[in-house]
Amino acid sequence: MKRRGTPDFFLLILTLILVGIGIIMVSSASYYVGYYNGDENQFLKKQIIWATLGFISMIFMMNLPMGFFKRNYHLLALLSFLGLFLVWVPGLGVKANGAQSWIKLGDLGQLQPSEFAKLGIILFLAGYISKKQERIRDFKNGFLPPLVTIILFSAVIALQPDYGTAAILFGIAVVMLYTGGVQFKHLVGGVGAIALVAVPAALSEGYRLQRILSFRDPWNDGLNGLGDGYQLIHSYYALSHGEWTGVGLFRSIEKALYLPHPHTDFIYSIIGEEFGFLGTSLVILLFLIFIWRALKIANRSDDLFCQMLGIGFVFYIAIQAFINIGGVVGLIPITGVPLPFISYGGSSILVTMTAVGILLNASRQRAVKIDETKTTSVQKKQAF
Repeated sequence: MKRRGTPDFFLLILTLILVGIGIIMVSSASYYVGYYNGDENQFLKKQIIWATLGFISMIFMMNLPMGFFKRNYHLLALLSFLGLFLVWVPGLGVKANGAQSWIKLGDLGQLQPSEFAKLGIILFLAGYISKKQERIRDFKNGFLPPLVTIILFSAVIALQPDYGTAAILFGIAVVMLYTGGVQFKHLVGGVGAIALVAVPAALSEGYRLQRILSFRDPWNDGLNGLGDGYQLIHSYYALSHGEWTGVGLFRSIEKALYLPHPHTDFIYSIIGEEFGFLGTSLVILLFLIFIWRALKIANRSDDLFCQMLGIGFVFYIAIQAFINIGGVVGLIPITGVPLPFISYGGSSILVTMTAVGILLNASRQRAVKIDETKTTSVQKKQAF
């Protein structure tokens, strides 16, 4: 009789630490925005609810049989794809910041289906690659089907329009296909052909190009008004104000309606202001440890499906953390991507914790094999 192993508690505890930091920082960063809306704890309450739902989902996913995901990856991907169209349903879809990317959920706020699409594409590619294996190197029967699937997902998200999320989803897929064995020439050709269409379309609106370029010199139009460099300038103010050890929790100045979106896109800046360089360095260190541990889980698994899940989820967390942190420190253009586990947002925290649950499930599969090997060894000794 097969016996399930224990999950990787190190990764579980690390996840809870990151979520805990997020709840504390959302409480601080959102105070003035909430007060302006009539309830200073408005966003904290919702974040706690979403974190609780995320924890329940994580535990549930951790305990599902891995065979469920292997058998139903097509269905799960299809459901996440169909969910993308809910944003256009009258009375349900919500438009914010120029994008029709959310659906209403009453008092809980809004849900972003494109976050679930990332999860769906990771499950699909993990299942597809593990099923095809060597045939993945063939262009027509191996590479083309997932390429078409990725294009469909990315195109629907881009139509919302949400080019940042579409690019992240596409990037996750490219990494998974490359590590899964797709021939490099096929990958370069496919990505190049898509880029020839996608890049001009994304930059067709002049304001997008200006927003991308503004990070090089945010002071050009950010000081005298709400120009493209305004957010980055105030992000710099927050980070510089914190110096080495910060001004202290709840004592940020920039969150007092100076820095836009202090509890979402720019929560890392508030961490820097309140906890200084040491605080921001600790957050980066925690993410690096998380990535290392997740890669270790993927690497020690003998199941290709679990390996690909691990690679997909690691890159999903890593690229979003890099894009968010890179944007708020002026290393790359600002794209509005949340900081995983920490930024306010129901969709983000729910999906990331769900992904961790599936990853913890994969860690149990390796443990099962170890337990079974030990059991077999004991049985042989008893028989002898």
